[in-house]
Amino acid sequence: MTTMTLPRTADETPAPARGVGAWASRIGRFLGYSFLALVLGAIGFSLVIALLSAGAATVVVWVGLPILVGGVLVARGFAAAERALQSAILGTHLPTPLPKQPRAGAGWVRRMLTPLTDPQRWLDSLWVLVNFLLALITFPLAITWTLGAIGTVGGPLATLILENVLPDADRSVFADLLGFTGPTALAIDIALQVAVGLLFLLTVGPVVRGLAALHRGVGRGLLSSRHEEQQRLARAEESRAAGRSAESAALRRLERDLHDGPQQRLVRASMDLARIESLTEKDPERAQAVLREAREQLGLTLDELRRLSRGIAPPILVDRGLPAALAELAAISPLPTTVEAPELDLPEHVEIGVYYVVSEALTNAAKHSGAGSVVVEVARIGEDVRVRIEDDGRGGAEMRTGGGLAGLTGRVASLEGRLSVHSPEGDGTRVEAVIPCAS
Repeated sequence: MTTMTLPRTADETPAPARGVGAWASRIGRFLGYSFLALVLGAIGFSLVIALLSAGAATVVVWVGLPILVGGVLVARGFAAAERALQSAILGTHLPTPLPKQPRAGAGWVRRMLTPLTDPQRWLDSLWVLVNFLLALITFPLAITWTLGAIGTVGGPLATLILENVLPDADRSVFADLLGFTGPTALAIDIALQVAVGLLFLLTVGPVVRGLAALHRGVGRGLLSSRHEEQQRLARAEESRAAGRSAESAALRRLERDLHDGPQQRLVRASMDLARIESLTEKDPERAQAVLREAREQLGLTLDELRRLSRGIAPPILVDRGLPAALAELAAISPLPTTVEAPELDLPEHVEIGVYYVVSEALTNAAKHSGAGSVVVEVARIGEDVRVRIEDDGRGGAEMRTGGGLAGLTGRVASLEGRLSVHSPEGDGTRVEAVIPCAS
């Protein structure tokens, strides 16, 4: 069995577990996280602000530049600690952006000052300030709501204990202020404590989740947003490289096919026409036979040129749309082919990519699969289009350099899509491509 998929990056946080134990654990973890964030935030804020302030004040005499570098590097260290803290306690993955590298051959001064030209280092410094101010708010709120929730049981219990321990003269409850006395005042006071405690108990979960989401959002926005931009840029560069490679391979194959097929036939047809000219008067019957051969060669040449043009930009795709173009591919395929392709509003380059995938997959199936039938399905999945070609052949398809499947991979990658091939021995082959419509 051969399965091949192009990698996809994702930043996914696991779904929260359910149950009272998981609920209490989540609250406990956030309390621990927010306490550590407050402590580290206070230390980081003090160091980074001191270094940046000192560096900014002395930068005019150049002494401040190394101090500024030290400040942003200290901020980077605290940012790394936050990533580790969120990963270990909150289960949040905050990828680290790649640092900016000095140019090749740069001197030691330029290398030393490179961190000051890295936008992420300044985002780290901004995060130190924002995170400390955020922790000053979130930790007291989390403590308040947690203690309030505990007060659902702890408040009435403490009131009952004090009622039995303190002398009458020292006992005072909230209900006394409302004019109640005796057992009635005690009952009202306990009921109020339970009601307030229940309010905190019912809301402590959402409050803690909201505070945790706030920390995750700030961390992701300031500490990891550039990583996502870098990944998008890397994927775009890989897509362009794959596109150039696939286009170059396609041009080389087209050139080879033209040279080996139509060009040779046209040369022969030209020679046949020259023979016909010399035989017209001497041997008319022989001239007629050569003329028929030349006409056959020209017909075969035309068929080959039509076949080659389908891999570039078939007119039917431009004139009548993707469903009609795929129906034509199914009609000329040697294998019985069923096409399920509704009318979809797709960009032209995506339609050409889908057409190419189906054309190449049907060609491979006809040559190698030994299948009795093929099914082609095209569907819109959110912002992507998915095309699936499945046959009932012998399976065992492999990805080989220079092969049709390798060419498909490059073509799909050039559209920032991904290709998968599932081909177990004896159980057919399924080729599936998912292409972003905004690629």
